[in-house]
Amino acid sequence: MEKSFISLPFLLLALCLFFAGCKPSSSPDGPDNPDNPNNPDNPPVVVDMLDVSLVDIAFTAYKDASLIVVKTNTDWTATKTADWLTLSTSSGNKNTGFLIGAIENNGFLRETTVTIKSGDKTKQVKIRQAGAPKITIAVKDITFNMILVEGGEFSMGSSEQSDYGLPHRVKLSDFYISETEVANALWMAILKSLPYKERSETDKLNLPVSETTWNEITADFIPALNSASGKVFRLPTEAEWEFAAMGGIKSNNYKYAGSNTLDDVAWIYESFGGTKNMVKSKLPNELGLYDMSGNVSEWCSDWYGEYYDFDLVDGTVEVPELQTNPKGPDKGEKKIVRGGDFTDKELWGGSRCNVKYRYSIKPSGYDGAWGNTGNPDEPQSFFSYNTGFRLVSKH
Repeated sequence: MEKSFISLPFLLLALCLFFAGCKPSSSPDGPDNPDNPNNPDNPPVVVDMLDVSLVDIAFTAYKDASLIVVKTNTDWTATKTADWLTLSTSSGNKNTGFLIGAIENNGFLRETTVTIKSGDKTKQVKIRQAGAPKITIAVKDITFNMILVEGGEFSMGSSEQSDYGLPHRVKLSDFYISETEVANALWMAILKSLPYKERSETDKLNLPVSETTWNEITADFIPALNSASGKVFRLPTEAEWEFAAMGGIKSNNYKYAGSNTLDDVAWIYESFGGTKNMVKSKLPNELGLYDMSGNVSEWCSDWYGEYYDFDLVDGTVEVPELQTNPKGPDKGEKKIVRGGDFTDKELWGGSRCNVKYRYSIKPSGYDGAWGNTGNPDEPQSFFSYNTGFRLVSKH
């Protein structure tokens, strides 16, 4: 008995029938077929429809492509507006497939649409391409890197000690955070002078900027940086800071940002005599971030709240099951500072450089020298001599 098989030409013909609308005379649309809609005894039935196989596409940051199948009974066109997209064809007839391609993305997440039109029917394919793992920003002849922190859930705070905050679950979306603390070079380029009152560091531009206040950063530096760069930067929330310092979804749950050995990753009193050192000169953490422990402490955007602004019911803190992208209390007296600085030490296995340790400073940098007693004669002291910051952005 002879074996039956399907020939390659037959397969090609079948594909032609689906994708290109090719129909031989013996097909249902052939002139000799009694069901042919062109037959006067069988008037045509018009199907007014337009459908596509995908309406949402998520591309990776790398060169990527996706097949779109257009289903219609007439001619159609496809148009794009983004120059980072390519279409294998911009028109077709009836059921047809084509490719949408995206070139590699070296910047932030980007979105666009491709519009497909057939007659009076229109469909839009929404396209979202992930941002690059690392983005280099150039502004006023200064460059710095932003590192992608992929979103996820983590346990914020710790029951180990009160200064670590109450443990609770937090879920964060993707964001970018600067690879290093903002250095003197960038501050100088943006504001034309450095914030130091009793010394000059114009010859030490690779040191992290310090003696900063939350007010000056948010009112002067960041708006000027955003204007000069065309980007949108801000301070990290406390949750974003802790998640990034812990290593994000790559976390090994180290005490410090990248190690359980403080001297591996942090400039502190013992390792360099209690002075700042240039950024990026110790080991990074799991995400490739430097100096999130030690060197200079870092401002966050949140107001300080001992219990993160959780509700108190009959003297008991109500810890939510899950917080999503929290921003801290709506108001307060002090702003969150994290990460420890170059004057810190490790005593009995603990340090302010711990990724969980939280403390605060008034946004002006000034507070009562005796502990803010409220005494009108209490002298004011500057508490952010050793405090700098890093940047966050999403686009």
